Amino acid sequence: MIAATPGQDAHAFLLPSTYSRIIARVARLQERDLGKLLMGTGLPEAILMPGDETFISGDQQLQIMKNGRELLGSADFGLRLGEQLQPSAHGPLGYLALCSPDLISALFALRDYLPLRMPWVAVDIAVSRERIHCELRLQMSIDDNAFAQVTVAECFAMVLQSFVEAVLRRPATEAIISFAHRPPPHEKFYDKFLHAPYRFGKGQTSYVLPGELANAANATSDNASYRLTQQLCNSLLEQTPRSSSSMADRVRTLMLLRPIDSIAEPDIARALFVSKRTLARRLEKEGTSYRALKDQFLAELARRYLQEPRQTVEGVAASLGYHDAAAFRKAFKRWTGMTPRLYRQRPAAS
Repeated sequence: MIAATPGQDAHAFLLPSTYSRIIARVARLQERDLGKLLMGTGLPEAILMPGDETFISGDQQLQIMKNGRELLGSADFGLRLGEQLQPSAHGPLGYLALCSPDLISALFALRDYLPLRMPWVAVDIAVSRERIHCELRLQMSIDDNAFAQVTVAECFAMVLQSFVEAVLRRPATEAIISFAHRPPPHEKFYDKFLHAPYRFGKGQTSYVLPGELANAANATSDNASYRLTQQLCNSLLEQTPRSSSSMADRVRTLMLLRPIDSIAEPDIARALFVSKRTLARRLEKEGTSYRALKDQFLAELARRYLQEPRQTVEGVAASLGYHDAAAFRKAFKRWTGMTPRLYRQRPAAS
């Protein structure tokens, strides 16, 4: 059985809709069939459109996975899905791995920043001279869902394989892959997808490599891009809730990851599949409001921008969606009690 952190319910986790679009591709769906993939989720077909940045809950994602398997009609669904989860499918996390200096840095990128994309899954990595041991750990319990356990384990193996082989630039045949589940009925498909020996019923799902590969150089390494992308990932990780049962945290997450011109209240309500009135009512129950959350978000961004000496006040105003620097100055004073100029003169901001 896959290790899981107790007390974490699927509905509390937020995942980008990107992975649902990948599932639609794996299931080979035509536009007229997209609604079938979302049956039982309450989600509109709009989340499957390119460019959509909606976040969905963990239980909605599990239902979409189940629907995708049924629509594909093939038992190797989890392996096919994992095959599509190449580093480039994971946003900044994937790019960080692709420009990392060596293999262990790429694996640490996956471990450290996976919560940005898949907060319900964690990768534990232990490194010794003899081996690099990567183990799957779930942040939520799916003990009663055998299909989900097998699918997640298969995706884990395929993702690790793709990250490793992106660095090595060759099949990682020296790896050893262990699955917690027993041999599934579709075991015959594993040879088609996995490039290394695998075994079942081992009590844990893991991907193990020889320790000598830790310092294997990455042919696509780019030190400058690596540093910048790591800074971006750190910033996103600090601000993105890994799980949430509150509407306020969902709103904060959407504000963080959407373009600044698409965080108006109607945009946020639409992305959360509620009306403006319902959004306001739920936030009021949590002791806050949309305006308060937006002010907090913009104030924090403004402080960060103003700490960069080369940024002009006019430039900061434009970055925050203000067409008039005077309006931004007025808003900043309302948020912080001081003007942007005085804020910059404070020792703490220098």
